Amino acid sequence: MSIEEQFLKFHENIKLTSSQREDAIIKHTGICKKLHDYYYPTIEYNGSTKLLIGSYGKQTNIRPARDIDVIFIMPSEKFSQYDDNESNCQSQLLQDIKKILEEKYPDTPGKAFGKVVVLEFADTKHNVELLPAWENEDGTFKIPNSENSGSWEQWDPRSEIKKIKDSDTNTGKTKALIRMIKKWSENCTVKLKSYQIENSILDFFSSNDCSEKKYSEIIKSFFDYFHSTTSDENIKSHLTTASSRANKATDFEEDEKLNEAVAEWRKIFGDDFPATLEKNITIPNNTEQSLADYSHCEVLKWPFSNGYRLGIDTYIYNEAKTTKLGGINSDGRSLSTGLQLKFIANTNASNNFQYYWQVVNTGNAARQAGDLRGKFFLGSQIQWEHTKYKGKHWVECFIIQNNACVARSGKFFINIK
Repeated sequence: MSIEEQFLKFHENIKLTSSQREDAIIKHTGICKKLHDYYYPTIEYNGSTKLLIGSYGKQTNIRPARDIDVIFIMPSEKFSQYDDNESNCQSQLLQDIKKILEEKYPDTPGKAFGKVVVLEFADTKHNVELLPAWENEDGTFKIPNSENSGSWEQWDPRSEIKKIKDSDTNTGKTKALIRMIKKWSENCTVKLKSYQIENSILDFFSSNDCSEKKYSEIIKSFFDYFHSTTSDENIKSHLTTASSRANKATDFEEDEKLNEAVAEWRKIFGDDFPATLEKNITIPNNTEQSLADYSHCEVLKWPFSNGYRLGIDTYIYNEAKTTKLGGINSDGRSLSTGLQLKFIANTNASNNFQYYWQVVNTGNAARQAGDLRGKFFLGSQIQWEHTKYKGKHWVECFIIQNNACVARSGKFFINIK
């Protein structure tokens, strides 16, 4: 496998899975349809009052699933109702939106602050940040800002989306590079804002012809470019490290030392960049596996109140647990049997609590072996499992506090072929 093929696989590893994309569509469609039916009761919903913005609108989103940013276009006649200079009408608008959405999502915590209404779903796949707005004749928007006594602002998200789309049409790599640099930012501690990454990459491509270059060469050049154009010393420090490693990686690639090159890229991008060994542990998966019968699964036995956040990170190890072979996302690529999986629960829960786990395996292999699982059991922050049976299975973690479930991770699906 060439380094260019490794980058293509890396790009696939950080894109949303089909189930994550479906989850996003269900959520932003359900929210916007609810508002549409309320504000446009005589007009059938067709999506025209919705505009995806942010990374979903620009198609630069990466795993794991994050907030979906979406504009709901308000009826023009409703603006006068909220254009009140004597009170914080912007805050009232957000509270009205929140109240309408509570009718459809009564068990989903919602917040109204700043410019948006946020719905925090318990399954940890996607939350939704909804921005109510009025469209101007030129395609820009008038949006609320409830801070500092309230005000109206003008914004042009379509121009931001168009810049990235046009650049990607010219280069074929703009969106992919944005995704990759986002993953680098996430892997180190610099934590750049999305707009910083996007603007730097747009400027980079506007002044560099990369049409004939491989990803390794492009990324090495971008790190050098970003380092020379930023004045932020903290960012420069991280870019110096990234640039040094990228130069080592390309030198190794030129000398045909591919394992050494991969090792340097993994230092930059983390476990989502595939290790050379990874080709031996994954199996091509053109279609997602179906979930078999799981009627043996134990139902939640504690009262549930969503008080904390909880997610799962998962890493692949060899049979002996001595070699880390990479990371994997929920419902991602299929794995072979004979591997160890390390599940790590990440939560902001405080005070005294317990980790409970539920491992649910499905399919004929586990059923014929008489080894179907689905009960809750007390564990710790880390749970090890083995890819023993072919099929589609899931693992879920729960935070139990005072005999109540105060957080749940949502199902982490594993496909084994």
